[in-house]
Formats: sequence, C-alpha cells, structure tokens
Amino acid sequence: MKFEQLFYLQEAVKYKSISLAAEKNYISQSTFSASLAKLESEVGIPLLHRTRLGVTPTKMGEIVLEKSKTILAARDEIFAETSELIKGGAVSISCIACFSDWIVPKVLNRLRAEELPIALSVGTAESKIIASNVASGLSKFGVLIHYDALSANPDLDYTPLFKDNFGLYVGQNSPLWDKESISIEDVYSQPYIAYREEFLKDNKGLTAVVDVGERLNIIFRTDDLDALKRMIAQDDYVAFFPHFMTRNDYYLASGLIRNIPIHDYPADFEVGYVSSKRFKPSSIEKKVLDILQGILKDEAFHEEK
Repeated sequence: MKFEQLFYLQEAVKYKSISLAAEKNYISQSTFSASLAKLESEVGIPLLHRTRLGVTPTKMGEIVLEKSKTILAARDEIFAETSELIKGGAVSISCIACFSDWIVPKVLNRLRAEELPIALSVGTAESKIIASNVASGLSKFGVLIHYDALSANPDLDYTPLFKDNFGLYVGQNSPLWDKESISIEDVYSQPYIAYREEFLKDNKGLTAVVDVGERLNIIFRTDDLDALKRMIAQDDYVAFFPHFMTRNDYYLASGLIRNIPIHDYPADFEVGYVSSKRFKPSSIEKKVLDILQGILKDEAFHEEK
C-alpha cells in the first residue's frame, strides 16, 4: 500500500469519477485506474462502486477513506517538519546564566555535528523575567529555577529537567578556603558579590531558593558572570553558585575557586523549562529542545557514575 494509492482513492470519491480525478491530477486514466485496482487487490475487497454515473465508496471504501485521512495528514506533517529542519532558522531561548554557560555550547556543537542550519539566540535573565519572556512570546521556551508562583501563570506549561543545590564559591584568599563545609552564619560576614537582580525585592531567581539577602554583606553587583568568578578567584569575595551546573566550570577545574556546601541551610532547587500555551513550537524549536534534553540525560548519567 502506497500513499499515492490512498490519495487517488480520495480524489476519485471527491470527483465521483476516475477519469475526472485523473485529469485534475494530470495523470493518465489508465495509470490512475491501475493504482486503484492494485490497492483493492492488496486490501482484498472492492473499495469503489463503479457505474456509468461515476464512482462511490463501498462500506470498506468508507473505512479506508477515513483511515487514509489520518495517514495522509501525518505524512504531510512529516514532510512539513522535515522541510522546516532543512531550511533551518533561528530559535530564541531565555535561560538562567549558569545553564547558558554550561549547556548552550554543547547544544551548538550537537547542531553542527548533525549539520542542522539552526541559529540560537540566547538571552540570560532571572527566572521571573524568563517566565515573562516566554508568556509574551519573546522567547519560545525558557530554562529557569522553579518558584511557587510559576504554576499560577495560565499561559505557561512547566516541565522539570533536573535537581541542583547551591554552595558558596570561594577563592584561595578567602578565610573559608580550607573548610569542607560551612554554616549559613559563616556566609553573612563575607564580602558578597551579587549577580544581577539576585536578592533584590520581588526577584524570583536565587532569592526563591536562598532567602537570606537582608543578612548578606553585598558590596558589589554585576551582570558579568565571568568577571564575578574572576574577582572571587583573585580576592576574598564570595557568591552562591549551583553545584551540578558548574561542576565543570573552568575556575573550579583549574583550582582557582571552590564550591563549598552549606550544611545547615536547605539550598536545593529544581530547574525546568517553560513553554507557552498560546504559541505552538515549530519543528526546529522542538528539535533544539530534544537535543537539550538528550544532553542533560547524558550529563546526569556521568554525574551518577
């Protein structure tokens, strides 16, 4: 059974004539009739009543016609999505900064390896802004830290990706450098560098997980993540950073900084992605999301080992 046979059956019933259907589709009547006859032979029962007045479907013909609508619609979707992937395009993503530094380069490498002409446009922000960007259509999906009010947004679908927890980044000049773990009280006296809007009022990023902003000794605020880590490595500054998302960070791997766990404060959180209920994702956006989720599964596997 071939797609074209099902299509010819639909056309014959549509025009109530094999000859007219063949003419409308620029096919010879003999070829059209032979294709339908072969379909009926494969099914093992007539699908059309043929009279001098034209053709009408038999009972089995009606069943096959109904099923063929689903089959041909699925075929058209496959062709449309394949065509879109071949043509490529741009995919806009909003995500938290640590996730962007960690995963986005891996996604780009996978896209290049699969020779997919898809360009990523990635913006980093705090979780509340990411949710707003996706809900408004500025980004098709976003990766953020889950916070309680997220579920109250009727325009978003949320899917969890992985769990993580915050520790404290310190450099060799910090008095905390040699500690295996610290208490939250140890953090309050340290010179803290805040990233962007963390610990500002109404922020739903790190504040949603570590709600100690009023007691921190915040002496500097920056939107440059690399500069923040460099300042920690070169002086006695500190900052909260996630364990899982930064475990392969250059500054950690080179021994310039450490991520020290906090033993008396719950700093666990969940990272997930949000998509809009109002804006249907394209095939290239779904492809990027599939690649992203595949990389995360690989990363989680290596973490367990």
